[in-house]
Order: sequence, then C-alpha cells, then structure tokens
Amino acid sequence: AVVSTQSTGLRTAKIRPACLQVESHPHLPNLELLEYCKREDITFVAYSPLTSPGRRPGQASILENELVREIAERHNASPAQILIRYQIDKGNGVIVKSVTPSRITENLAVTDFSLSPGEVSQLSAISKSLPGGPSSGRYFTFPNFRNHPRHPFLDEK
Repeated sequence: AVVSTQSTGLRTAKIRPACLQVESHPHLPNLELLEYCKREDITFVAYSPLTSPGRRPGQASILENELVREIAERHNASPAQILIRYQIDKGNGVIVKSVTPSRITENLAVTDFSLSPGEVSQLSAISKSLPGGPSSGRYFTFPNFRNHPRHPFLDEK
C-alpha cells in the first residue's frame, strides 16, 4: 500500500519529489519502498533509525537486539552507530535525533567503518522475526490521518 500511495502521488505531483522521508530501521526496513525510490531516482531518507526507545511500551528496543550488539562488538562501535551505518550502507540519507552532546558526537562517528553486505542483509532480516510481521515494527502510525484517502498504512492492523 505504501508503494502504491507513493506511485499515485508521483503521478499527480506538479513538482517531482527529490527525497522521501520514511521511518526505517531493522524492525521496519521498508525494502520495497527503498527499491521503488531507487527506480524513481528519489533519495530515501530514513528517520528514526534507532527506532524510538520507550515510545511503545512492550516493543523490543532494536538497540538491545542480540545481532545488532554482536555486529557492534565486531566493529568496536555502539549499537546506535551500527544502526546509523546500516542506513548509510544501504545508500540512504539518515536523520538521527538527539539533544545529548555526547550522543550527537557518537552518532557522527560512523565514517571509519562499513558494514559488509552480509551484515546489512542480516539486519534487514530482523523484521521477518517480529511476532506481528514486518509492519508491526512501525513506531509512527500517524493515527490523526487514518481517515485520509491516501493514508499509506490503511492495510496495516
């Protein structure tokens, strides 16, 4: 549904979009939408790449994920740095929110290593193991817009 919503928007837009900001992280990698953006030459910009710790009670934090921690240890990096680098190595722009100076500095220190294609694939596969399926990894659902005819998540529970 998200890709068809974007296709409709692209066909009807008077000004072609240069980028698309999308929630993206290993719980919700949005791979189909990423491929669509590549085909249409639209820059995919990932927001909330660290998920949103504490936003949804009971939802597992990707920062605590065993695979993310193993990859972080392998690269002598933090789990947050791995999640940021994951977006960069997929060719995405990435927006990270922080107000803590030490975290801002840490978040920027992701240029001295890269993830292997295998590590990127492993991280992308995390969403397949979520109990509710890949779309259950969405943290931002925009409930105030659920009645809009082009709301992209109408088919999600």
